[in-house]
Amino acid sequence: MKKIVACALMLILAMLGWVLYANDYQFITERIALEAGGNRLTGTLVLPKLASGKPGVIVFIHGDGPANASLDEGYYSVWETMAKQGYAVLAFDKAGVGGSSGNWLHQTMNDRAKEAVDIIDWARKDERFNSQCVGLWGASQAGWVMPEIAGQRPDIAFTLAVAPAINWLRQGRYNTRAEMAAAAMTERQIQTREAQDRHLLSLLGQPNGYAQYGREYGPLAPLSADRWRFIRANMASDATKGLRNFTTPVHLIVGGRDLNVDVDETERVYRQNIPASLLTVTRIERADHKMLKPLFVRHPVLINVIGLFAPRSVQDEAYLQDVAAFLGDQPCSRGR
Repeated sequence: MKKIVACALMLILAMLGWVLYANDYQFITERIALEAGGNRLTGTLVLPKLASGKPGVIVFIHGDGPANASLDEGYYSVWETMAKQGYAVLAFDKAGVGGSSGNWLHQTMNDRAKEAVDIIDWARKDERFNSQCVGLWGASQAGWVMPEIAGQRPDIAFTLAVAPAINWLRQGRYNTRAEMAAAAMTERQIQTREAQDRHLLSLLGQPNGYAQYGREYGPLAPLSADRWRFIRANMASDATKGLRNFTTPVHLIVGGRDLNVDVDETERVYRQNIPASLLTVTRIERADHKMLKPLFVRHPVLINVIGLFAPRSVQDEAYLQDVAAFLGDQPCSRGR
């Protein structure tokens, strides 16, 4: 019995040791707070472990949802990739998330852009960073935010755009059809859902639409008043014209298995509106909207299991390698 207990303890200690080793990322983090967009935002400053001189800094722009600074550690792998290239990262809890004040559901895409501009201006004044090397990374919904940032701060060093959408309403229609088709729904079921969505859209266009929505759906209505307000304020968003604001390098990364965003439309519109001298594009056919490996797309529950013991294995290596290659070509990277 003693031998069994001893072996069990040794196994537990070995597992704990491996988890600590596997989750030891090559960056240093500091909790920070600042005023941006009229709110007090809390967040994380990520610094390279082996920084030499003043690093460039990349400001993170979240996608949809109540995201905290690290997206529940989902950003760790890409943060490490950036740190190895000599960059710092600034990422914040969204308004009303974590220690941040405000409510992100009360923000428009323009509000989010103004918030990011305040963060950029703060970073440029902080003597720890190279003020000429402040870039952007943004995913999904950030595709409507970053072009507005570029309009207000056209001298940002570069922009990394991951799976951004172009038009809010078209993106919603694409997402509905793509997800239902992937779930083997029939065409009739898809068309029924599309008709429901068109009715919902008509209610969203009415000043008193939420009251009617509540009467129709009752207590089981899936959209809260705040979410309704957020959609109503932003559903006219379209990135097309804003893409012309970019005057510095833009790197677009899309996944061939993206069910959220029509990546064919995204790539086409980016190429039509951003000069070829500024734009580079990478399409990773096997990756999804979050740049996950196919295994984790099919079985998302495995992220919590395998991610504990091998967190770097969750995201597609091609995505991380592509980020590293793009950053390595920038004047701000380590050794350039």
